[in-house]
Amino acid sequence: MSTRKDVVQSVDRALTLLEYLADEPEGLGVTELSNRMDLPKSTIHRFLKTLLERQYIRQNPKTGQYQLGLRLLYLSGSLMDQLDVRKVALPYLEALGKETNEVIHLCVRDGDEAVYVEKVEGDNTIRMYSKVGNRVLMHCTAVGKVLLSELPEDEIAAIMARTGMPAKTKQTITDLKTLLTELAKVRSQGFAIDNVEHEEGIRCIGAPIRNYEGEIVAAFSISGPTFRMTEERVKTELSSIIKHYALLISNALGYVAAEVT
Repeated sequence: MSTRKDVVQSVDRALTLLEYLADEPEGLGVTELSNRMDLPKSTIHRFLKTLLERQYIRQNPKTGQYQLGLRLLYLSGSLMDQLDVRKVALPYLEALGKETNEVIHLCVRDGDEAVYVEKVEGDNTIRMYSKVGNRVLMHCTAVGKVLLSELPEDEIAAIMARTGMPAKTKQTITDLKTLLTELAKVRSQGFAIDNVEHEEGIRCIGAPIRNYEGEIVAAFSISGPTFRMTEERVKTELSSIIKHYALLISNALGYVAAEVT
């Protein structure tokens, strides 16, 4: 197990610089980076020069600000290609998006959070803040509830203790007992609902993707505005559709415990 004393300081600083730039789409200048990282401008210049030469960052010719470079797409693309569930699921997610005309998300668990690894949008879908790479808490999202649903209760409790259960909307579940009751319902019905719990005006329904051993390895959801994603539509039409696609994708990953209908 590594400790801070094992960390190469220059590498750690370079990665921290990239993370700051990732949080600022418009870019940052040398002075701002120097202030944020508490390092001399001369040191920041050396990092920037190296990263520029390797194309991991670029300098906006109009503003002079530094931004992430296209080279990072190569790394992120390679990582995405290693996620077999994403490659297998994508054609089904695209079909689901066309069938429902809503936004489709694919998420995996990473520690105490869920991470978006794919997003499918149609021409008429509403714009949502989510994007690939975003991290979300699990107590207030349909995909998160799915990813939590088959974990031991003590593990769920530990996750909630670490992350807290902040109210994102008036509908957010903010106590562990209610969440555990909700997760039992998710297990029994085979899908989870985010009833305007994460983002105002948005309702979602999510379902699990299982591997050949029957373990939940990812979750996907259908998301849209409440005026289209009505409670009736979600519980009748979309619950049936998403369970069907959950089986299709899971079967494609080798899950054979149930027949696709």
